[in-house]
Amino acid sequence: MSRKAYVLNPHDDDGIIAIGGILWQLKDKGWELGYIQMTDGRHGGNLPPEEIKEMRSKEAEEERKFLGVMDYYNFDIEDGKLENYKDDKDIIEKVAKMIKDSNVVFLPNKADAHPDHRATYEIGHKALELVEKPLEVHYIVWLFPFYTYEPGTFEKILKVNIDNQIERKLEGIRKHKSQVERARIDEMTKHLNQFFSLLYSAFRERKAKYSEIIGIPKVNENYNLFVNSLESFEDVTEIFHGRVRIKR
Repeated sequence: MSRKAYVLNPHDDDGIIAIGGILWQLKDKGWELGYIQMTDGRHGGNLPPEEIKEMRSKEAEEERKFLGVMDYYNFDIEDGKLENYKDDKDIIEKVAKMIKDSNVVFLPNKADAHPDHRATYEIGHKALELVEKPLEVHYIVWLFPFYTYEPGTFEKILKVNIDNQIERKLEGIRKHKSQVERARIDEMTKHLNQFFSLLYSAFRERKAKYSEIIGIPKVNENYNLFVNSLESFEDVTEIFHGRVRIKR
């Protein structure tokens, strides 16, 4: 049976940073992977924007080859301007058409600090409302996961253990050489995945050194297909989920 997952990437490196370990687990189980990239990344550095855009495009292609991404589409919207397109019906409908036959769609959490990430959530969520099949799965890049800034309600929050995938994940991140040299995103990601493993092992045995965190707003028929393809995960919904946010 064909199994397919799409990743909505605000920028070319967001998916591999957030869920690179999960993507390798799915790939190892025979899943087809597709990327939908929203922006051109032109402002991710100190060189002239067109040079950065071309550089990042080549780096992203190397990552896709490494991970074996089958389908790819880039809306090529100017980096930092995606918020202007979050209600664009043509874009939303085009995303819906691409993802309609997939089993899982990964998109950023709506609480993410970067406006391009939040806009990607808005576009992806609205596209998913137009189709019935895919399981909606939220990922986080740098924000504390699913807790502050009105993150929304999740039926499931999963801690996916990626000890066996961490080196391949970091190798994929390092394909984005310009971003690694500029911002050390590989080091930050490695430490963040360690932090997640500790954070979501509170009051329980720590089973992994490195973990990724994902949120699922609503379980559907693809949930078991998805989680049965994960090498190792823990349901950590109750650890922070449901706390009332204190307003100051």
